[in-house]
Amino acid sequence: MSWSHAFYDNAVSTTINRRMMPKAFVFRNYGHFPGIHSHYLGGCQYKMWQAIRAPICIGNGLHQEGGLLLNSPLALAMRECSCLWPDVPLEFIVSLGTGCYDSDVRNTVTHTSLKTKLPNITNSATDTEEVHITPDGLLPPDTYFRFNPVMCENIPLDKSRNEKLDQLQLQGLKYIERNEQRMKKVAKILSQEKTTLQKINEWIKLKTDMYEGLPFFSKL
Repeated sequence: MSWSHAFYDNAVSTTINRRMMPKAFVFRNYGHFPGIHSHYLGGCQYKMWQAIRAPICIGNGLHQEGGLLLNSPLALAMRECSCLWPDVPLEFIVSLGTGCYDSDVRNTVTHTSLKTKLPNITNSATDTEEVHITPDGLLPPDTYFRFNPVMCENIPLDKSRNEKLDQLQLQGLKYIERNEQRMKKVAKILSQEKTTLQKINEWIKLKTDMYEGLPFFSKL
């Protein structure tokens, strides 16, 4: 999901498997300008239920959970932004996690069994915090913000017991309290109004795009 001042452009990511290396597939609610080609497969012609019900079969491809390839779709979002606004520098990114549980801290016993190795391989492939380190160190200050509550228990995403949901809510509220200043900074940046110069430049670009390739005077 990327921010564009006035509205949100949404992108739902899955992984498509066509008997080759899996590739990211993006269900978009926006289209790119003519001549702009995204690095990622996808389109805006699909119905919402098709994106929600992934994995589904489309043509010869089988859609799988996007988290298997891009569990943190930060790079995908940045590339999509560069396609939508090719001449605009990246100004602000907010990354929201679903919670992290560091089992390595709580388990100091070394296990070498296959039962232990397989989950470790899966966790390594779908890790999101390592992805967070790169933009946090390379982007300018106050450009990238990551919010991901630390959980005291590894609770699956499909857990529906009320006591577990209440526990997650409580941990989320405590996380917000601890990060109140960062939350306020994000809210302040997102609520900034465009400058007069920005509005004029956008108006000129809009008119240029509208009349590009068209004659100013019609021939009689």
